[in-house]
Amino acid sequence: MPPIIKELKDQRIAILGFGREGRSTYHYLRRYLPDQPLTIADLNPIDTQGLEHVQLIIGEDYQKLNDYDVIMKSPGIVMQESIAPEKLNSQSNLFLKYYGHQTIGITGTKGKSTTCSLLYHILKQQRKCVLLGNIGKPAFDQLDVIDEDTLVVYELSCHQLEYIRHAPHWGVLLNLYEEHLDHYGTFENYCKAKENIWRMQRNQDYLICEKSLACADIKAVVLTASMSDESADIYVDANRLRILQDEIVLQPRQTTLLGRHNDYDIAIDLYLAKQLGMDYADSLKALSSFQPLPHRLQYVGYYHYLHWYDDSISTICETTIQALQSLPQTDTLLLGGMDRGIDYTPLADYLNKHPVAHVILMYDSGTVLAKQLRIPFTMVADLQEAVVTAKHISASEGVVLLSPAAASYGFFKNFEERGDCFQTYIKQP
Repeated sequence: MPPIIKELKDQRIAILGFGREGRSTYHYLRRYLPDQPLTIADLNPIDTQGLEHVQLIIGEDYQKLNDYDVIMKSPGIVMQESIAPEKLNSQSNLFLKYYGHQTIGITGTKGKSTTCSLLYHILKQQRKCVLLGNIGKPAFDQLDVIDEDTLVVYELSCHQLEYIRHAPHWGVLLNLYEEHLDHYGTFENYCKAKENIWRMQRNQDYLICEKSLACADIKAVVLTASMSDESADIYVDANRLRILQDEIVLQPRQTTLLGRHNDYDIAIDLYLAKQLGMDYADSLKALSSFQPLPHRLQYVGYYHYLHWYDDSISTICETTIQALQSLPQTDTLLLGGMDRGIDYTPLADYLNKHPVAHVILMYDSGTVLAKQLRIPFTMVADLQEAVVTAKHISASEGVVLLSPAAASYGFFKNFEERGDCFQTYIKQP
């Protein structure tokens, strides 16, 4: 019997949230504990077809769960104070408890999906490896293919880290910017969730983190990384990577990833791969065949005599600035989305000092940003109108960049849907 099942057997279990991870938890438990009663709790109605031996708690009272021994929480749910924290558990916590010693856990406000995907792409050339988390599959879906020789690359969001009590052997904290303030209320609370990646580590573990985030409280062995501080262990300057005493100059043919921020992710992955048994030459060979993930500075193509780039993943000021630095030839920039109350001053200051020929603002955050811009801009209602406008005002052969600096929620299901719609609108006559 798998160790996770041994721990959960004969417990009164409530699965809190029945999205992708909640369903994964249900099916894993059912496979090994077909007759054990389970409770599923969700704010919204769920489809019960195929569910067996379950009790449902649906609606406003779905978090009245203190009578249960274990509450398997899905990511993203804001917890009510009435729930005892010691009863909270999750896939990420249980996975790290039993498999953390063979796991590289990667988090950060931005860049974690690319860093995880690239590291997995490199490692799988020579090692048995799986990719889990936001970018891969739920952890419980992959348990049957993991043995003691398997390396695990685990993308960990703030929601997956918020209540963990265990840590990965290798932790990576790429960066921290204002994000998810609608969930956490303050930047400090958001940082606390992210910092759990190292807070649970011990002195035999390792942490790679942005140098400004290193602190005395960290027990793990620390390796620092930076794009601005040359004293860091890993330092990135344009296409020059210094990894401890080794220096690597990236050639254009070696990667299709654009921008210094991607070079930063590459350098960290090269270091990790080397520590896990791969030399730089083999890792760079793997890098050359890696394709950028969709909606992350993705070149969509040449339409209407314009070059179109999809950076829908950009939900904060810093990533839009990075996108503009990676594509300095940008002629038209599309900005705006859900207004979550973040400070747009850094982006407004950057645009005021480095004007783009055409700036198109949309949705709620576009109206906020408009008050801070001292350069010309065009205000539109939505993304479809923004694309139509870009087709008319952009210089022929110019670059049009969607890098919204805002979340998609309220207008789209997620950033993927926003990017897909953008690409559809581009190709319309």
